[in-house]
Amino acid sequence: MSTRSGTICRERILALTDREAHALLGLYREFHASPELSGAEEETAGRLAGALEAAGCTVTRGIGGHGLVGVLENGDGPVVMLRADMDALPIQEETGLPYASKRPGVMHACGHDLHMTSLVGAARILVSCRECWKGTVLFVGQPAEEIVAGAKRMIADGLFERFPKPECAVAVHAGPDIGVGRVGTRAGILSAGGESIDLLVRGVGGHAAHPDRTRDPVVLMAETVLALQTIRSREIDPNDFFVLSIGAVHGGIKHNAIPDEVALKVNLRYHRRRVRDQGLAAVRRSAEGTALAAGVPTERMPVVTVIDESVPPLVTDAALTGKCGAGIEECLGAGAVIEIPPLSGSEDFAVFGEVGIPLAYYRIGTKGKESGDAYLHSSHFAPDAIPAIRTGTVVLAASVVACARRP
Repeated sequence: MSTRSGTICRERILALTDREAHALLGLYREFHASPELSGAEEETAGRLAGALEAAGCTVTRGIGGHGLVGVLENGDGPVVMLRADMDALPIQEETGLPYASKRPGVMHACGHDLHMTSLVGAARILVSCRECWKGTVLFVGQPAEEIVAGAKRMIADGLFERFPKPECAVAVHAGPDIGVGRVGTRAGILSAGGESIDLLVRGVGGHAAHPDRTRDPVVLMAETVLALQTIRSREIDPNDFFVLSIGAVHGGIKHNAIPDEVALKVNLRYHRRRVRDQGLAAVRRSAEGTALAAGVPTERMPVVTVIDESVPPLVTDAALTGKCGAGIEECLGAGAVIEIPPLSGSEDFAVFGEVGIPLAYYRIGTKGKESGDAYLHSSHFAPDAIPAIRTGTVVLAASVVACARRP
């Protein structure tokens, strides 16, 4: 947007964003007050669909669950996809906000309310400045991101057969460690892949007064946990990213009864698939080796199950990231887009990249004077809403103009 027409488009985007800010804040508060869990986003999807329709999009609902697509056509040109996730988390909100969650135990603690609001903001901006771009924009409302299932479900339900496959896709995410008005991104690996594992440690239960007659799975569990923690330090190349965490331990029901089994919930994070494979193999070998050393019968060996909550690393396209970043800086100012290190969290926006769509992903700064220090997934997470909404809206709208600008 460096030409005179580009300058006009930049001014239009900024003016329209300012004009819409108050109304968008109201929509954001509606989303925030009425969160819904993964797979149950019916009301949320309805609210988002209604807002996109009111902006001028043609909306199709019920894709891969409560997923939706709003289509905005503007003549011949590239197809650009903008995506926002819709689901909330099973967290009791403790922000004290006047528009806090009305649903006990459910909260938008990861910024998905902000992402949806920015998507609607971008739709309103792009409808009002059609002279700046050409082609088609797909506004995708994706369910079930928190269980990394929504993108897969929408693709499996024919997302890219029912709608034109985009030349590129852009998404935003709240960044509570980035100051408002700034945007973080990087080319290449941006966030980690993740695997969730159910590990069933099995033994031979019995009376607590006679542990010699058992093969105690509680002790085996403790030894297994410690053995798993050495995978990072003793098996993975120190230059490779790898995290292994134990999220839950469940076993036994009585003080004086040794159970037959203990269940562990294990989580892996990685940046490279060979490291993932190495880590999974080590988990299986360590669990089985600990059981064998304890004399557990072969028919009672541990059971390791990789559950269907896998997500690949998010790998962004360098050319697309640079192109959109330049357009964003034209609007937000030089230095607004900063390079961030790879993240240890996971994001199923990555799945769209696995079907051959170049991706760009931006962390929009939410850290301001009113936001506090709470991070994502905290019961106290409360982004500085107005500047974050403005930034998210500008990032998405400017990215479309950068990718589909008129001569």
